[in-house]
Amino acid sequence: MEVCAASSARVSKSDASSRCEIRGCVAGKTAHGANDAPGGRVLSTRVLPCAAVQIETVSRNLALGIVLAAELCAGMAQAQSAPGGGPDINTLALDWSRGQYRAPMVCEFEAGPQRVVRRVLIAPAPREIPLQDRIEFPDPEAPGVKRCFSELGSDEPFVAGGVAITLRERSRPDTASHDFEQALRREHGFEFEVLSGRLKLGKFGAPEEPPKEVDFSHGKAKLHLVEPGSDAAKLLSEFHNLPGFTLELISPDGAQLVFHLVRVSER
Repeated sequence: MEVCAASSARVSKSDASSRCEIRGCVAGKTAHGANDAPGGRVLSTRVLPCAAVQIETVSRNLALGIVLAAELCAGMAQAQSAPGGGPDINTLALDWSRGQYRAPMVCEFEAGPQRVVRRVLIAPAPREIPLQDRIEFPDPEAPGVKRCFSELGSDEPFVAGGVAITLRERSRPDTASHDFEQALRREHGFEFEVLSGRLKLGKFGAPEEPPKEVDFSHGKAKLHLVEPGSDAAKLLSEFHNLPGFTLELISPDGAQLVFHLVRVSER
């Protein structure tokens, strides 16, 4: 987890003016990885140095159709090197989903509430058949946190671990690009199958309730661009120039996780 505000910032659920902007915040001494709380106690939550964030995405105020085209071209260029000839729609969809993501939320510490971002990584799984990606939740710990919540009002769960995903659809190599583009324009994303993986789910700031491990194998993973004007789009609007996504994970027994994300790097 990364703190996305200066050490002197104090935020509340209603204080929209204090929202962190990745390109504009000043991390000060917290950029070295510690946030000094009153009384000299150090919060070991990792701090997000603004200069370290690589913004490799579209320009401000581009229409959704241009965003889709840019993502499509990036996926096609990478997928051309796939073994066994031209890429199929599974290859293109998996490549499109890859990147480093951040999910904003607010956590309460002794020093007061802080805006933080949950790290989410989607990366190719090495040498696996069928072709697949892994969704990882690294650095879930937040020492000293009392609770975390979304500015949309819901509590944010503790999540650790990873799952492997794939797309079972197949298309001919000569139509894959067209099929991919049409699916992306129609659905604004893809629904993947979870091949395997367990996630530890729990509550922040509740040591008396240890996380429970939930098997997501044979469940679903949905990744879609946020709809303009939606609550998710408003939540993510503070992160200028970064495309917004909604990631939904559903286990076979009905456990459901929803994250509103920005992609800070395509790799």
